[in-house]
Amino acid sequence: MIIDGEIFGPYQAFYIESMLFNCNSAVRSVHRVNAVFSQYHEGVTEQEWDSFPTHAILNELQNVVLQGAALSRYFWPVRNRHAERGAFLRNKLNIEDSNPLKARDLRNAIEHFDERLDKYLSDELVGNILPEYVGTRPSDSGVPGHFFRAYFSDSRVFRLLDGEYEMDPLITEISRLTDALQLAADNGGVFKGQAPGTY
Repeated sequence: MIIDGEIFGPYQAFYIESMLFNCNSAVRSVHRVNAVFSQYHEGVTEQEWDSFPTHAILNELQNVVLQGAALSRYFWPVRNRHAERGAFLRNKLNIEDSNPLKARDLRNAIEHFDERLDKYLSDELVGNILPEYVGTRPSDSGVPGHFFRAYFSDSRVFRLLDGEYEMDPLITEISRLTDALQLAADNGGVFKGQAPGTY
């Protein structure tokens, strides 16, 4: 419920906790990815790379993108009738239009994934097809390469079908939001500048 452009005080906790769920899920995924990469170093043997948990890493990175898309909807709602709520949350959490969460391709990657998959596969893929890949970006060998899911560790880019997402700005923003939302949760479930339990 929006009153004079603000979410009704006691209801703010619902938004704060809902967004914290998304943030905490993404942060856990980042920690899991970092823990795996910390076990590997330059000059690892071929045998060590064979044991690398590619599938698990890509699942975690895809979860970060998924949670980022979910957070985006709170700040830039699809329907105009929720615009005031989005504006209120952007204001309280210092979110500008240049924020990485606003990237439309990020949201579309998740919201319209089924349609994008149809289109991707209808283009009659030719060349090397890799369902899953983690490592440095392969050099151009002249043969087309297609990745279903990939993470290019040298540029820290996650690729899903034909879309690429820089992970560093996304992770930095989700981490910042996690801290801000936790502060609001600790403030009685209201945003800074409002006393707990106010109406």
